[in-house]
Amino acid sequence: MKLPKALNEATAGAALKYHIKRALERSHTISDFSKQLELSAKNSQFTNNTLKIIEELNNGIKQASEELKEKASDLERAITPLKEFGKNYPEFALKPKEALEKLLQEKNGQVAGAAYRDDLGGIDFVWGKPKTKDSNGYGLAHILEKREKQYKELGLTTEQAKERTNELLKEIPNILQKGFKEGDMPGYAAIVLNNSKVILSKFKGDNELKNHYMITSFEMDEKVLRELETIAPLSNDYRDGSRSISNLNEPNLIQNPLTSQEDLLKTQEKPQKATQEPLSEQAKAEKLAKLESEKLESEQEFLTSYQIFLKEAKGNATNFKLIRPKALKR
Repeated sequence: MKLPKALNEATAGAALKYHIKRALERSHTISDFSKQLELSAKNSQFTNNTLKIIEELNNGIKQASEELKEKASDLERAITPLKEFGKNYPEFALKPKEALEKLLQEKNGQVAGAAYRDDLGGIDFVWGKPKTKDSNGYGLAHILEKREKQYKELGLTTEQAKERTNELLKEIPNILQKGFKEGDMPGYAAIVLNNSKVILSKFKGDNELKNHYMITSFEMDEKVLRELETIAPLSNDYRDGSRSISNLNEPNLIQNPLTSQEDLLKTQEKPQKATQEPLSEQAKAEKLAKLESEKLESEQEFLTSYQIFLKEAKGNATNFKLIRPKALKR
């Protein structure tokens, strides 16, 4: 008696699942599994449709196996250190956050394959060297030097500049993992996320790094960079420990004594002292209040500019224009 088609298909499906399970139980490698499944197909009376499914399954397994081998080979090359970068810390490979913290602590060496992207391969974190008269510098040391200099130009102390720069660099792992690759540049790659851009290089000087990318620069939106270059230094109110860079966007509830404003007022009035009558106490208080108001407005304008720098922008990251470090110029 001929069974209905639906029942035949259901029976064949159950039989296929059984043979797949048996093949898995008897196999120790992907190759073993494919052989066991092929043997079952030959020894069993499967329909043409089922045989086709087995063939497609085996082909898919073989393709996946090749891809896994290739990926494993890429990973092996990615975590192989380059001797020109000094001591390697292999325990931090493929751990970008921990790798960065380790290099900031040790201030030397490298973590080969600290990060990995399918579209780029291995990314090394290298301590490197700051800029000198003979070299443009490279690696994390170069980035730290550049950023600290910018923060000092804003009026921060050396200690505050170092602290803020370290905080900034801690964004790098997240950018590498979640950012998108911007365009194609021979020997270089730029990974962009929100207001930041990490630039990777396949070169150390004129020498190409085989199968490796190295972090060489950490840039920000052009507008923010222009503000960093042109904004006036911080007033003395922001140079003490109570007004660090991390809380610039909080209101300042402690006002300066009026003596400093009185001195400013006296300085402004000095050229006119010979021709003007002394101000009454009420007029003097009103003028001091006006100066205080103007000072607060000026500080508020500065804080607004700085909030642009501190906040993650939600706009279109493609508005960036790559700011290539001097090391990239040919």
